[in-house]
Amino acid sequence: MENLELRNRFDEMLRYNEGNKKTTVAVAMSGGVDSSVTAYLLKKQGYNIIGITMKTTENEVDEDAKKVCDDLGIEHYILDLSKDFKKRVIDYFVSEYSAGRTPNPCVVCNKYIKMGKLVEFAMEKGADYMATGHYSNIENGLLKIGEDFSKDQVYFLSQANKENVKKLKFPLGKLSKPEVRELGKYLGVRVYAKKDSQEICFVEDGKLEEFLFEATNGRIAKKGNFVNKDGKVLGQHTGLGFYTVGQRKGLGISGTSPYYVINFDKEKNEIILGDNEDLFKDHLIANSINLFKYNDLKEVNGMKFFAKTRSRDKFHLCEVEVLSDDEIKVNFIDEKVRAITPGQIVALYDDEHRIIVSGFIKN
Repeated sequence: MENLELRNRFDEMLRYNEGNKKTTVAVAMSGGVDSSVTAYLLKKQGYNIIGITMKTTENEVDEDAKKVCDDLGIEHYILDLSKDFKKRVIDYFVSEYSAGRTPNPCVVCNKYIKMGKLVEFAMEKGADYMATGHYSNIENGLLKIGEDFSKDQVYFLSQANKENVKKLKFPLGKLSKPEVRELGKYLGVRVYAKKDSQEICFVEDGKLEEFLFEATNGRIAKKGNFVNKDGKVLGQHTGLGFYTVGQRKGLGISGTSPYYVINFDKEKNEIILGDNEDLFKDHLIANSINLFKYNDLKEVNGMKFFAKTRSRDKFHLCEVEVLSDDEIKVNFIDEKVRAITPGQIVALYDDEHRIIVSGFIKN
């Protein structure tokens, strides 16, 4: 390692602490570089660790997870959550697309599976904490974006139960992905150069339409009309589930200016097309609200936050209006936001980049 400053930083992170021996940490082991480095790091720090790998589909679990645990000389458990995963994540995923909404399976998986069932299992095995390879931090019980701002993973954790968040550790929160690979190489982790996993773990890259067609026995491919804002028919679509708000390519419709998907009408099986300007909105409605810092939704009424409607979005200054016990209106203050997509998550952060509130976008 040529970078002496980075090596010194690694050595500081790897410093052994005798007091850590009393604490058991379960590491969620996927077989990838992030979870593997997490396990090595905690082991070096003196924690008593065990490895747990989730089985979420019929596919076999990654053999590297077991190999890394063997390298470390730690116990390795395989937890079969395939039935829960099918019900909570895959069925939800298909249902949302079928309804003309764009699902966020990682958020739902984190809420019910990874930060739900997996945490419960870890505690049953005697763990005091569960650690994952997320590039995130926890500050005063709140999820906080990690040092690597290009990987805002707390957005995907924003629906997690706040009591379970107290049981989590994110050892990689102060590092970037290249630094984690370098640390893995420094530690001799066998998978330090392994490629990242695909975007949706249960859908082969580039085969979403094929997956949805098979999952619905073709029902999702129900043809209907593309219409403009006045209801004029512009052409035919191949099924609501194959399109998303903001989409321009693949519509097969030409005009004097580009068309974009701006909305869906499930009752009429229509997709509404418009101009790019039609995609900008000054507010959104969200429900299924998850609170971290507060116990009563009414407490955030009138408060200002910074909103993201996708993980790679920039922060948008906003004000919250509470509409009911489980519904909020997010009013954007400085600018309108483009392509707000029903089914996705809106996460509200404070000025320290900690998530305070999140919800599923309704419209």
